[in-house]
Order: sequence, then C-alpha cells, then structure tokens
Amino acid sequence: MTLAMIFRPASLAGRLTLWYTLISTALFLVAIATVYFLTAAVLLNQVDEDLEEDIEEFNLSFRREGMVGFWQELQQEAQADGSEQVLFRLYAADGSLLRETDDGTWSEYASPDDLAETLQLNPETLLSTIHLQDHEFPARTIYGLISNDSGDMILQITESLEERADVLEIFRLTFMLSLPFLVLLSLASSWLMARKSLSGVQLVTNTAIDISNGALSERVSLNDQGTEIDRLAATFNSMLDKIQLLIRGMREVNDNIAHDLKSPLARIRGLAETTLSGEHDASEYRQLAESTIEECDQLLHLVDTMLDLAETEAGLIHNMETVNFSELINDAVELYQALAAESKIELESRIQPQIFINGNKQFLQRLIGNLLDNAIKYTAPGGRVTVNDEVVGNDVLVKIADTGMGISSVDLPNIFERFYRCDMSRSKPGTGLGLCLALAIAKAHWGNISVKSQITQGSQFTVILPLMKVN
Repeated sequence: MTLAMIFRPASLAGRLTLWYTLISTALFLVAIATVYFLTAAVLLNQVDEDLEEDIEEFNLSFRREGMVGFWQELQQEAQADGSEQVLFRLYAADGSLLRETDDGTWSEYASPDDLAETLQLNPETLLSTIHLQDHEFPARTIYGLISNDSGDMILQITESLEERADVLEIFRLTFMLSLPFLVLLSLASSWLMARKSLSGVQLVTNTAIDISNGALSERVSLNDQGTEIDRLAATFNSMLDKIQLLIRGMREVNDNIAHDLKSPLARIRGLAETTLSGEHDASEYRQLAESTIEECDQLLHLVDTMLDLAETEAGLIHNMETVNFSELINDAVELYQALAAESKIELESRIQPQIFINGNKQFLQRLIGNLLDNAIKYTAPGGRVTVNDEVVGNDVLVKIADTGMGISSVDLPNIFERFYRCDMSRSKPGTGLGLCLALAIAKAHWGNISVKSQITQGSQFTVILPLMKVN
C-alpha cells in the first residue's frame, strides 16, 4: 500500500474517516498541549507562592529569634529537605554573602553581583528560574528582604523543581501511552460516523442499481437520514417519477404515432394499388393523385406538428420580440371569419387595443389559431364563438368561448395530452395534437391555458400570458 493510497483513499467513506481522524487527533493534541502548559504554569505559580510564604515566615522568625536561632532553623530545613533540594543563602544589605547551607551541591551557582541594586528597585521579592549543569532539574530562586532591630538582610531560597518535573513527566507519559488508543478510538468512531453519514447515499446507489437492472418501480425509502440525504432521496425519487412518466409518454406517443401513421399510409397504399389494378381514364387518375397528395399533406402536417411540439416543449423557441397581441388576435379572428361563415357560425371579437407581450409571433399565431379552429370545428351551425380579453394584474387573459358540444368531465383532464381525442370528436378530422401544442406554446411564453366545459353547453378556453410594459 502506497502513501498516496493511505492519505487519499479511493472511497469517500475512507476519505471522511481519514479527515475525521486527522482533525480529531489534531484537536486532541491541541487540547492536551493546552492542558499541559496550563498545568506547568499552575505548578510553577504554586512554587512561587510557597517561596513567597517562606520569605514571610522566615522574616518573622528572624525578628523573633535573632540571627542565631534564625540560622539554626534554616539549617534544619535544609537537612530535612536535603541539601540537593533546597539552598539558603544570607546576604548583607550591600549584597555580600554572609552564610549559606550549601555543602558543595550548589557550588556552580554564583551569587549575582547587582543583588542589592536589583532589590532596591523591587524591594518585595525577586523570582527567577536557574538551570545548572550538575543538576538534573531546574530550580526556582527567590530573593527577599528580611529585617529586625539589628538591620536589613537579604535571604535567598533556591528550591529544586524536581517534584514539578515529576508531575509533568507523569502527565507526558500518560499522554504518550494513551495517544495510540485515542487515535484508534478516533479512527473507529470516524469510520462509524462516515458509514452512518453515507448510508443514505448507499441507499440511493442501491436503488439506482436495482433500477438499472430493470426494477423501474423501485424508489429510495426516506428513513430520516438527515435533511441533506432526505432531500437527495426526495429529488432522486422525483427524478425517477418524471423519467418513468416520460418513458410511459414515449411509449404512448410511439403507439399513437404508429396508429395515426398507419391509417394514412394504408390509404396511400390502397390508392396506389387501385391505380395499378386496371385501366383508368385521365379523370380517375387525377382523382387518385389528388387523394394521394391529400393523404401525404396530412402526414406532413402530423410530422410538422410533432416537430413543433418537441421544439416548444424543449424550450427552443427563438426570435422572441415585442408582439402586439391585440393585433395578432384580431388578425386571427379575421382569418377564421370565412371558415365560421362557411359553417354558419357567428364569430365575435372584443379585444382591447395595444396589449403587448414578449414572444414568438409565429408560435403565438399557432396558439390562437388552434383554439379558434377547435371552437369552430366543434360548434354546430347556428352557434357562436366569442373572443375577448381581460387584464388581471400583470397578465392578460384571452377567453375563447363557444356554444358547441362541450367536453365531458371524464375527458376534460386528458384533452391536453398528445393524440388524445374525445369519443365525440373522433368523427372530426384532426391529429389530437392541437391542444397539446397550444399548451406547450403558452408554457414556453411563461403562461398557461385553463378550460371550463359542460356537455351540450360549450367550452371556454382561457389563455394566460404575462404582459410586457411598453413605454
């Protein structure tokens, strides 16, 4: 195993485990180092406090017992603690050494030359740490003024920091022994945390594998894995629902295309067979050719409509511009007046002037044209088709109503689906794509279409599109 594999594992769980372990170990080291230095500072401060208390106590003893009794007490202290652990020196007020308890252990520790001047600047105490070659441990020294009726003197107390060093050594040894176990514990807990954190991702992965093996109905179960994982699972399930819906729609489209192409192709084949089946005069050949062209035109119209629908649903409408929607609707109504008159239907229009929207003029013409064509197609002679508009907030609502056959409540939810045709409309020519294309165009222009209808009472289609403000 190379260093690259150790410090950069292939799996995300391994990487998370490594990072969790490194971070937790680093935090542990920082915490231990902080505790260590605080402990060392507290122990040193405790030594200083003890030395300062000793200066005060010996000052009282010096006043009470005089030089002889005071010095005997210092010698007893030195013998009790050990000459290698403590040193007492007594100086005159000018800094000259008078007496000391050193038996040679502290011989390399020379007295400072400017002791008297230093204490004059700091008459209370003077603390310092010393390091001697012959001593394994450092020592802490304090200089303090003591006085009685005979005058002032300077007392030096030097105490070995062996006890403090022993405590810190135990601390370091404990830390070094516990560090491997703490790292292993951190590694184990980090691995569990990483596996727990990624368990939701593994669920998504397992579901994706099952789906790739053909189980299209499988979904990720939401087990309160955490907000992020639950959101991932919900998004994944939503994506699967859309994909399954798309696949179902593609199957239906393929079935419908096959059905709608089969009939005109069969008719074209029949016309061709009729043409080849015997001798015909020129008028009969002309009629057969016209029928063939008509069937081909119907096929081309179906293919063009499907291409327009695919382009619109994919959001590929280009050439967006400012369109005078009022003029566009009036032009469409005028264009369909001849068809309405031929069907003996009254076509009325009440459109407000100067209504502008942002869109593709050609597709918007298809939208209005499809709705007008349907309204006229499914309205009986003597009926009426009305077109009016209404501005509501920042939207324009174009309402196309007819007095035709209406749509049943069973068919109403499905009329915008591809190739869907109501039972009552199957006798009319058409492909079943007009309303689907109209809705796709409306949505591509950030709008929508709603419908209200009752059997024998007619229908009302409402196109909702956002207005454009024109200065």
